[in-house]
Amino acid sequence: CEDGVTKPAYINTYQRGSQESVWETIPQPACDEKKFGGTNGYLDLFQTQASYPSQWKYTDAPDADARAIEAAYWANTWATAQGKAADVATTVGKAGKLGDYLRYSFFDKYFKKIGSCIGATTCAAGTGKNSMTYLLG
Repeated sequence: CEDGVTKPAYINTYQRGSQESVWETIPQPACDEKKFGGTNGYLDLFQTQASYPSQWKYTDAPDADARAIEAAYWANTWATAQGKAADVATTVGKAGKLGDYLRYSFFDKYFKKIGSCIGATTCAAGTGKNSMTYLLG
């Protein structure tokens, strides 16, 4: 975790509050030892409990990943039109790799096999490719 002086702090920018607006995102440490922020660290911004344990906070945001890939696509398109594709080649390569990993967001342990639960009141979660929604989670 961060020490506020010498160690880098990994941050997440996914918790946005009740509005869920990208413009209301609050950068915060991924490891919250409650040294900074309120009495309960940054959790006071989003929760109303009296106390919390120190914690690591991770998430995935495939919609944000997809937007980053789209931005790299357009950067490459416009740079290529200007004869400057080499200027964005490294970023485009990283975006391609991100796209490879983005495919994993199509799977979730809670997804049901498509079409298997129509009219059912209960049904088991899918497994393997049966847990793929073909939608960004």
